[in-house]
Amino acid sequence: MKFTVELKPFADAVSNAVLALPQKATDFRFESILLTLEKKKLSLFTTDGDLAFTTSLSTESNDKGSVLLNARRLQDILRSLPDETAEFETKKKEGDSEVVFIIDTGRGKYKISGSSERQERSEKKLDFELSFTLSSKEFKDIVHKTLFAVSLDSMRPAMMGLLLELEPQHLRVVSTDGHRLSRYTQALETGSKDKLKVIVPSRVFNIVQKSLRDEDAVEISVATKAARIQFKFGATVLVASLIAENYPNYEAVIPLENDKKLVVNRAHLASTVKRVARFSSRGDVRLQLDVDTLKVSAENADEGASAEEIVPCSFKESLLIGFNAKFLEDALVHLDSEEAHFEFSTPTRATIVKPIYQGKPSDQHLILVMPVRLNT
Repeated sequence: MKFTVELKPFADAVSNAVLALPQKATDFRFESILLTLEKKKLSLFTTDGDLAFTTSLSTESNDKGSVLLNARRLQDILRSLPDETAEFETKKKEGDSEVVFIIDTGRGKYKISGSSERQERSEKKLDFELSFTLSSKEFKDIVHKTLFAVSLDSMRPAMMGLLLELEPQHLRVVSTDGHRLSRYTQALETGSKDKLKVIVPSRVFNIVQKSLRDEDAVEISVATKAARIQFKFGATVLVASLIAENYPNYEAVIPLENDKKLVVNRAHLASTVKRVARFSSRGDVRLQLDVDTLKVSAENADEGASAEEIVPCSFKESLLIGFNAKFLEDALVHLDSEEAHFEFSTPTRATIVKPIYQGKPSDQHLILVMPVRLNT
Protein backbone atom coordinates (compact mmCIF):
# COMPACT_ATOMS: atom_id res chain seq x y z
CA MET A 1 0.00 0.00 0.00
CA LYS A 2 1.06 3.59 -0.58
CA PHE A 3 -0.20 6.85 0.90
CA THR A 4 0.85 10.45 1.52
CA VAL A 5 0.15 12.42 4.72
CA GLU A 6 1.56 15.38 6.60
CA LEU A 7 4.09 14.23 9.15
CA LYS A 8 3.01 16.29 12.16
CA PRO A 9 -0.63 15.11 12.38
CA PHE A 10 0.52 11.57 11.65
CA ALA A 11 3.17 11.74 14.38
CA ASP A 12 0.61 13.19 16.82
CA ALA A 13 -1.87 10.40 16.02
CA VAL A 14 0.81 7.73 16.53
CA SER A 15 1.90 9.30 19.84
CA ASN A 16 -1.70 9.31 21.06
CA ALA A 17 -2.15 5.68 20.01
CA VAL A 18 1.04 4.68 21.86
CA LEU A 19 -0.53 5.93 25.12
CA ALA A 20 -2.83 2.88 25.01
CA LEU A 21 0.10 0.45 25.08
CA PRO A 22 1.69 -0.91 28.27
CA GLN A 23 5.19 0.26 29.17
CA LYS A 24 6.44 -3.32 29.04
CA ALA A 25 4.82 -6.05 26.99
CA THR A 26 5.65 -9.74 26.51
CA ASP A 27 3.16 -10.08 23.64
CA PHE A 28 4.02 -8.39 20.32
CA ARG A 29 0.33 -7.42 19.88
CA PHE A 30 0.63 -5.08 22.83
CA GLU A 31 3.67 -3.25 21.48
CA SER A 32 2.40 -2.90 17.91
CA ILE A 33 0.37 -0.40 15.93
CA LEU A 34 -1.87 -1.53 13.09
CA LEU A 35 -2.11 0.85 10.14
CA THR A 36 -5.03 0.18 7.83
CA LEU A 37 -5.60 2.07 4.58
CA GLU A 38 -9.06 1.99 2.99
CA LYS A 39 -11.35 4.46 1.21
CA LYS A 40 -8.89 7.36 1.51
CA LYS A 41 -8.70 6.89 5.27
CA LEU A 42 -5.70 5.75 7.29
CA SER A 43 -6.75 4.09 10.55
CA LEU A 44 -4.43 3.52 13.51
CA PHE A 45 -5.19 0.84 16.12
CA THR A 46 -3.47 -0.15 19.37
CA THR A 47 -4.52 -2.27 22.33
CA ASP A 48 -3.22 -3.56 25.66
CA GLY A 49 -5.89 -6.24 25.92
CA ASP A 50 -8.21 -4.25 28.19
CA LEU A 51 -8.18 -1.02 26.24
CA ALA A 52 -8.56 -0.45 22.50
CA PHE A 53 -7.60 2.85 20.83
CA THR A 54 -8.60 3.72 17.26
CA THR A 55 -8.04 6.97 15.39
CA SER A 56 -7.80 7.98 11.73
CA LEU A 57 -6.40 10.48 9.22
CA SER A 58 -7.53 11.46 5.75
CA THR A 59 -5.34 10.74 2.74
CA GLU A 60 -5.82 11.02 -1.03
CA SER A 61 -4.61 7.49 -1.64
CA ASN A 62 -6.97 5.00 -3.30
CA ASP A 63 -4.85 2.07 -2.17
CA LYS A 64 -5.89 -0.34 0.54
CA GLY A 65 -3.99 -2.65 2.83
CA SER A 66 -2.59 -2.95 6.33
CA VAL A 67 0.74 -3.22 8.10
CA LEU A 68 1.71 -4.04 11.67
CA LEU A 69 4.67 -2.06 13.05
CA ASN A 70 6.49 -1.63 16.33
CA ALA A 71 4.61 1.39 17.69
CA ARG A 72 7.35 3.06 19.72
CA ARG A 73 9.93 2.64 16.97
CA LEU A 74 7.57 4.33 14.51
CA GLN A 75 6.86 7.06 17.05
CA ASP A 76 10.57 7.78 17.55
CA ILE A 77 11.20 7.97 13.80
CA LEU A 78 8.28 10.31 13.11
CA ARG A 79 9.28 12.60 15.99
CA SER A 80 12.74 13.06 14.46
CA LEU A 81 11.51 14.00 10.99
CA PRO A 82 10.87 17.58 9.81
CA ASP A 83 7.33 18.95 9.70
CA GLU A 84 6.40 18.36 6.06
CA THR A 85 4.51 15.94 3.81
CA ALA A 86 5.92 12.46 3.30
CA GLU A 87 5.10 9.39 1.25
CA PHE A 88 4.70 6.01 2.96
CA GLU A 89 4.84 2.65 1.22
CA THR A 90 4.94 -1.03 2.13
CA LYS A 91 6.80 -3.61 0.04
CA LYS A 92 6.63 -7.33 0.65
CA LYS A 93 9.71 -9.40 1.28
CA GLU A 94 9.84 -12.59 -0.71
CA GLY A 95 8.67 -15.81 0.87
CA ASP A 96 7.18 -14.63 4.18
CA SER A 97 4.73 -12.22 5.77
CA GLU A 98 7.40 -9.63 6.55
CA VAL A 99 7.23 -6.28 4.77
CA VAL A 100 9.43 -3.21 4.49
CA PHE A 101 7.75 0.05 5.56
CA ILE A 102 9.33 2.94 3.66
CA ILE A 103 9.12 6.62 4.63
CA ASP A 104 10.14 9.06 1.88
CA THR A 105 10.36 12.74 2.85
CA GLY A 106 11.91 13.89 -0.44
CA ARG A 107 15.23 14.59 1.21
CA GLY A 108 15.67 11.14 2.71
CA LYS A 109 14.32 7.57 2.82
CA TYR A 110 13.86 5.50 5.97
CA LYS A 111 12.97 1.81 6.19
CA ILE A 112 11.72 -0.35 9.03
CA SER A 113 10.44 -3.91 9.15
CA GLY A 114 6.78 -4.72 9.61
CA SER A 115 4.29 -7.51 9.17
CA SER A 116 1.43 -7.91 6.73
CA GLU A 117 -0.35 -10.33 9.06
CA ARG A 118 -3.55 -8.60 10.10
CA GLN A 119 -3.89 -8.14 13.85
CA GLU A 120 -7.16 -9.49 15.18
CA ARG A 121 -9.54 -6.82 16.38
CA SER A 122 -12.04 -8.84 18.37
CA GLU A 123 -13.98 -5.90 19.84
CA LYS A 124 -17.65 -6.88 19.73
CA LYS A 125 -20.46 -4.48 19.04
CA LEU A 126 -21.56 -3.08 22.37
CA ASP A 127 -25.06 -2.30 23.58
CA PHE A 128 -24.80 0.98 25.44
CA GLU A 129 -27.40 1.69 28.12
CA LEU A 130 -26.63 5.39 28.19
CA SER A 131 -24.56 8.09 26.52
CA PHE A 132 -23.77 11.69 27.41
CA THR A 133 -21.48 14.39 26.06
CA LEU A 134 -18.97 16.69 27.72
CA SER A 135 -17.14 19.60 26.14
CA SER A 136 -13.35 19.43 26.09
CA LYS A 137 -13.21 21.99 28.91
CA GLU A 138 -15.75 20.12 31.05
CA PHE A 139 -13.88 16.85 30.61
CA LYS A 140 -10.49 18.39 31.42
CA ASP A 141 -11.98 20.15 34.47
CA ILE A 142 -13.19 16.82 35.81
CA VAL A 143 -9.80 15.21 35.26
CA HIS A 144 -7.95 18.16 36.84
CA LYS A 145 -10.16 18.14 39.92
CA THR A 146 -10.18 14.41 40.62
CA LEU A 147 -7.33 12.44 39.02
CA PHE A 148 -4.70 13.70 41.49
CA ALA A 149 -6.28 11.79 44.41
CA VAL A 150 -6.41 8.36 42.74
CA SER A 151 -4.56 5.55 44.54
CA LEU A 152 -1.43 3.98 43.05
CA ASP A 153 -1.77 0.87 45.24
CA SER A 154 -2.35 -2.18 43.01
CA MET A 155 -3.61 -4.09 46.05
CA ARG A 156 -6.67 -1.80 46.03
CA PRO A 157 -7.75 -1.90 42.36
CA ALA A 158 -11.07 -0.08 42.87
CA MET A 159 -9.25 2.96 44.23
CA MET A 160 -6.96 3.02 41.19
CA GLY A 161 -9.98 4.15 39.21
CA LEU A 162 -12.40 7.05 39.16
CA LEU A 163 -15.89 6.34 40.46
CA LEU A 164 -18.59 7.71 38.16
CA GLU A 165 -21.98 8.12 39.82
CA LEU A 166 -24.54 8.74 37.09
CA GLU A 167 -27.90 10.22 38.01
CA PRO A 168 -30.51 11.58 35.55
CA GLN A 169 -29.42 15.22 36.08
CA HIS A 170 -25.92 14.86 37.53
CA LEU A 171 -22.53 13.27 36.97
CA ARG A 172 -20.49 12.83 40.14
CA VAL A 173 -16.83 11.78 39.93
CA VAL A 174 -14.94 10.55 43.01
CA SER A 175 -11.30 9.62 43.64
CA THR A 176 -9.50 8.60 46.82
CA ASP A 177 -6.28 6.96 47.95
CA GLY A 178 -7.36 6.51 51.57
CA HIS A 179 -5.55 9.64 52.78
CA ARG A 180 -7.42 12.20 50.70
CA LEU A 181 -10.57 12.30 48.61
CA SER A 182 -11.92 14.48 45.82
CA ARG A 183 -15.56 14.62 44.75
CA TYR A 184 -16.72 16.75 41.82
CA THR A 185 -20.33 17.12 40.66
CA GLN A 186 -21.34 18.28 37.18
CA ALA A 187 -24.94 19.20 36.30
CA LEU A 188 -25.62 17.11 33.22
CA GLU A 189 -28.26 15.13 31.35
CA THR A 190 -26.64 11.69 31.62
CA GLY A 191 -29.38 9.57 30.10
CA SER A 192 -29.45 7.43 33.25
CA LYS A 193 -32.89 6.51 34.55
CA ASP A 194 -31.65 5.58 38.02
CA LYS A 195 -28.41 5.97 39.94
CA LEU A 196 -25.65 4.02 38.24
CA LYS A 197 -22.10 3.53 39.52
CA VAL A 198 -19.12 2.46 37.40
CA ILE A 199 -15.37 2.52 38.09
CA VAL A 200 -13.12 3.60 35.22
CA PRO A 201 -9.34 3.03 35.31
CA SER A 202 -7.64 6.38 35.88
CA ARG A 203 -5.27 5.61 33.01
CA VAL A 204 -8.21 5.79 30.60
CA PHE A 205 -9.05 9.37 31.64
CA ASN A 206 -5.39 10.29 31.36
CA ILE A 207 -5.19 8.96 27.78
CA VAL A 208 -8.35 10.79 26.72
CA GLN A 209 -7.15 14.03 28.29
CA LYS A 210 -3.80 13.89 26.49
CA SER A 211 -5.39 13.02 23.14
CA LEU A 212 -8.26 15.50 23.35
CA ARG A 213 -8.17 18.71 21.32
CA ASP A 214 -9.77 21.90 22.62
CA GLU A 215 -12.36 21.90 19.83
CA ASP A 216 -13.49 18.31 20.46
CA ALA A 217 -16.44 17.18 22.54
CA VAL A 218 -16.33 13.80 24.29
CA GLU A 219 -19.23 11.38 23.94
CA ILE A 220 -19.11 8.86 26.79
CA SER A 221 -21.14 5.66 26.48
CA VAL A 222 -21.53 2.94 29.12
CA ALA A 223 -22.30 -0.74 28.52
CA THR A 224 -22.78 -2.16 32.02
CA LYS A 225 -23.59 -5.73 30.92
CA ALA A 226 -20.34 -5.95 28.99
CA ALA A 227 -18.52 -3.92 31.70
CA ARG A 228 -17.14 -1.55 29.04
CA ILE A 229 -17.01 2.20 28.54
CA GLN A 230 -16.43 4.11 25.31
CA PHE A 231 -14.98 7.58 24.76
CA LYS A 232 -15.55 9.07 21.31
CA PHE A 233 -14.00 12.40 20.31
CA GLY A 234 -12.93 13.79 16.95
CA ALA A 235 -11.71 10.86 14.84
CA THR A 236 -10.83 8.80 17.91
CA VAL A 237 -12.64 6.00 19.70
CA LEU A 238 -11.31 4.51 22.94
CA VAL A 239 -13.04 1.47 24.48
CA ALA A 240 -11.96 0.19 27.88
CA SER A 241 -12.92 -2.36 30.51
CA LEU A 242 -14.52 -1.14 33.72
CA ILE A 243 -13.01 -2.12 37.07
CA ALA A 244 -15.17 -4.93 38.45
CA GLU A 245 -14.73 -4.12 42.14
CA ASN A 246 -16.77 -2.47 44.90
CA TYR A 247 -15.79 1.13 45.54
CA PRO A 248 -15.35 2.10 49.22
CA ASN A 249 -18.28 3.82 50.93
CA TYR A 250 -16.67 7.24 50.59
CA GLU A 251 -19.70 9.11 51.94
CA ALA A 252 -19.15 7.50 55.36
CA VAL A 253 -15.78 9.26 55.77
CA ILE A 254 -16.99 12.76 54.89
CA PRO A 255 -17.61 14.48 58.25
CA LEU A 256 -20.84 16.40 58.75
CA GLU A 257 -20.02 18.12 62.05
CA ASN A 258 -16.91 20.14 61.18
CA ASP A 259 -17.82 23.48 62.77
CA LYS A 260 -14.53 25.42 62.62
CA LYS A 261 -14.45 27.48 59.41
CA LEU A 262 -11.43 29.04 57.73
CA VAL A 263 -11.39 31.29 54.66
CA VAL A 264 -8.00 31.99 53.07
CA ASN A 265 -6.51 33.07 49.75
CA ARG A 266 -5.97 29.79 47.93
CA ALA A 267 -2.87 30.69 45.89
CA HIS A 268 -1.19 32.45 48.83
CA LEU A 269 -1.57 29.43 51.11
CA ALA A 270 -0.52 26.97 48.38
CA SER A 271 2.73 28.83 47.69
CA THR A 272 3.40 29.18 51.43
CA VAL A 273 2.95 25.44 52.03
CA LYS A 274 5.27 24.65 49.12
CA ARG A 275 8.03 26.91 50.46
CA VAL A 276 7.77 25.93 54.10
CA ALA A 277 7.58 22.18 53.35
CA ARG A 278 11.16 22.30 52.03
CA PHE A 279 12.28 22.62 55.65
CA SER A 280 10.35 19.58 56.90
CA SER A 281 12.14 16.34 57.73
CA ARG A 282 8.94 14.30 57.29
CA GLY A 283 7.22 16.17 54.48
CA ASP A 284 4.55 17.64 56.75
CA VAL A 285 3.59 21.15 57.84
CA ARG A 286 1.95 22.58 60.95
CA LEU A 287 -0.95 24.98 60.78
CA GLN A 288 -1.36 27.09 63.91
CA LEU A 289 -4.70 28.87 63.60
CA ASP A 290 -5.73 31.79 65.77
CA VAL A 291 -8.17 34.63 65.29
CA ASP A 292 -7.65 35.86 61.71
CA THR A 293 -4.12 34.48 61.66
CA LEU A 294 -2.62 31.32 60.17
CA LYS A 295 0.99 30.35 60.86
CA VAL A 296 2.46 27.64 58.62
CA SER A 297 5.64 26.05 59.96
CA ALA A 298 7.99 23.08 59.52
CA GLU A 299 11.34 21.96 60.86
CA ASN A 300 14.16 19.54 60.36
CA ALA A 301 15.74 19.08 63.78
CA ASP A 302 18.56 16.88 62.44
CA GLU A 303 19.77 19.66 60.15
CA GLY A 304 18.84 22.56 62.41
CA ALA A 305 16.53 23.96 59.75
CA SER A 306 13.08 25.46 60.16
CA ALA A 307 10.65 27.85 58.50
CA GLU A 308 7.44 29.65 59.29
CA GLU A 309 5.18 32.09 57.48
CA ILE A 310 2.13 34.06 58.51
CA VAL A 311 -0.88 34.04 56.17
CA PRO A 312 -3.85 36.41 56.65
CA CYS A 313 -7.16 34.58 56.94
CA SER A 314 -10.62 34.62 58.43
CA PHE A 315 -10.87 32.32 61.48
CA LYS A 316 -12.56 32.80 64.85
CA GLU A 317 -11.02 30.10 67.07
CA SER A 318 -7.71 28.45 67.92
CA LEU A 319 -6.46 25.17 66.45
CA LEU A 320 -3.14 23.37 65.85
CA ILE A 321 -3.24 20.75 63.09
CA GLY A 322 -0.72 19.03 60.81
CA PHE A 323 -0.92 17.84 57.22
CA ASN A 324 1.14 16.00 54.67
CA ALA A 325 2.41 19.04 52.75
CA LYS A 326 1.94 17.50 49.30
CA PHE A 327 -1.64 16.47 50.04
CA LEU A 328 -2.50 19.93 51.33
CA GLU A 329 -0.81 21.65 48.39
CA ASP A 330 -2.57 19.34 45.91
CA ALA A 331 -5.94 20.18 47.46
CA LEU A 332 -5.30 23.89 47.02
CA VAL A 333 -3.83 23.65 43.52
CA HIS A 334 -6.81 21.67 42.22
CA LEU A 335 -9.41 24.17 43.37
CA ASP A 336 -10.26 26.88 40.85
CA SER A 337 -11.52 29.67 43.11
CA GLU A 338 -9.63 32.67 44.45
CA GLU A 339 -10.39 31.74 48.06
CA ALA A 340 -10.52 28.35 49.78
CA HIS A 341 -12.97 27.36 52.50
CA PHE A 342 -11.72 24.90 55.16
CA GLU A 343 -13.90 23.04 57.66
CA PHE A 344 -12.14 21.58 60.72
CA SER A 345 -13.27 19.60 63.73
CA THR A 346 -10.32 18.31 65.79
CA PRO A 347 -6.61 17.85 64.98
CA THR A 348 -7.20 14.13 64.32
CA ARG A 349 -10.35 14.25 62.19
CA ALA A 350 -10.67 14.75 58.44
CA THR A 351 -10.62 18.30 57.09
CA ILE A 352 -12.86 19.44 54.25
CA VAL A 353 -11.72 21.94 51.62
CA LYS A 354 -14.11 23.64 49.19
CA PRO A 355 -13.95 26.43 46.61
CA ILE A 356 -15.78 29.71 47.25
CA TYR A 357 -18.02 30.99 44.48
CA GLN A 358 -19.89 34.30 44.78
CA GLY A 359 -18.90 34.61 48.43
CA LYS A 360 -20.18 31.16 49.49
CA PRO A 361 -18.52 27.74 49.83
CA SER A 362 -19.64 25.36 47.08
CA ASP A 363 -20.43 21.66 47.37
CA GLN A 364 -19.77 21.21 43.65
CA HIS A 365 -16.16 20.34 44.46
CA LEU A 366 -15.22 18.85 47.81
CA ILE A 367 -11.76 17.71 48.83
CA LEU A 368 -11.09 15.79 52.03
CA VAL A 369 -7.61 15.63 53.57
CA MET A 370 -6.67 13.49 56.57
CA PRO A 371 -4.42 15.26 59.11
CA VAL A 372 -1.16 13.81 60.38
CA ARG A 373 -0.13 13.36 64.00
CA LEU A 374 2.29 16.03 65.13
CA ASN A 375 5.35 15.49 67.31
CA THR A 376 4.83 17.96 70.14
